[in-house]
Amino acid sequence: MEAGQGDARLRARLMDHALLLTGFVVAAALAFDFVNGFHDAANSIATIVATRVLKPFHAVLWASFFNFAALFVFGTGVATTVGSGMVALDTVTPVVILAGLIGAVAWGLITWWFAMPTSSSHALLGGYAGAAMFNSALRHGWGAMYDPIIVSGWSRTLAFIVIAPVIGMALGHVLMRVSLFMQGRSPAKKADKIFGRMQLFSSAFLSLMHGSNDAQKTAGVIAGVLVAAGYFRHFTIPIWVLWISYGTMGLGTLAGGWRIVKTMGRDLTRLRPIGGFCAETSAALAILSATLLHLPVSTTHATTGAILGTGSARSLKAVRWSLAGNILWAWIFTIPAAALLGGIAMEIAILCGG
Repeated sequence: MEAGQGDARLRARLMDHALLLTGFVVAAALAFDFVNGFHDAANSIATIVATRVLKPFHAVLWASFFNFAALFVFGTGVATTVGSGMVALDTVTPVVILAGLIGAVAWGLITWWFAMPTSSSHALLGGYAGAAMFNSALRHGWGAMYDPIIVSGWSRTLAFIVIAPVIGMALGHVLMRVSLFMQGRSPAKKADKIFGRMQLFSSAFLSLMHGSNDAQKTAGVIAGVLVAAGYFRHFTIPIWVLWISYGTMGLGTLAGGWRIVKTMGRDLTRLRPIGGFCAETSAALAILSATLLHLPVSTTHATTGAILGTGSARSLKAVRWSLAGNILWAWIFTIPAAALLGGIAMEIAILCGG
């Protein structure tokens, strides 16, 4: 009798610990979501601030509203890909996801400090994969390191690392050329006024697409935690997960990553409202293409590509290609660096008894 009661108390204690761990991982996912919005605020507002169409505070209010509004427009395709299409869920534990999030947040903060507009999305994917691979290697041998990786999900996502900025650059270049032709010889002040008004809509479109893709990534991770912890037998995304994911990212955007705004909106190339409109519209269309394919894409890559395309339409000398090269190197290192940081976090967790 006493042994049975002891077993029941032990089971209850373990359940309490599991619930506490799950809650902590969800909180860490939301912390990443906030940092994502904070870090990627520059993607949504850099151009509209640089062209002085909106003041910084008004710009982040505008962007955060449309980040959240995306909840009511798009489904959960991207969340499903991130949560169950990149890493095999039967190899994942809440600790693995926590380690991946630590790696992603660490890389996001490092690049924010150096004002480099790298991808929070790819940091998340890299950290998650790195933690899962290190977990598999440390527990089952280094030959099992790549067992958790779902190749089909990664192949399409890695392809869009190149495709998304190329789409943004091509559309930005063409749209800028067309806009300059339509502007003709109209006075610059008149053109700035017209395109400034149009930029309110293009900025809203970009913020909507930013929310549609990035907030779903966090929702997918949280849903994965709930499956890994045993609360769901099959992968599913509850509506409350979507609400808190979109809401938290909106709050992060509201906080604003001002260091990267300067890099994106002023240092990379000088923008007037006509350029801001073309860059925002092109970036939003590039992100939309990935969202419709249920693929996680870097909003930073798409926006940077669009800005480069817009600037080069005026003149190749209008773009600081040396800075663009530095940004490119940061892109290349994001997934492996975040994977390494996630793997280190996982190794520490195992050494600590995780």
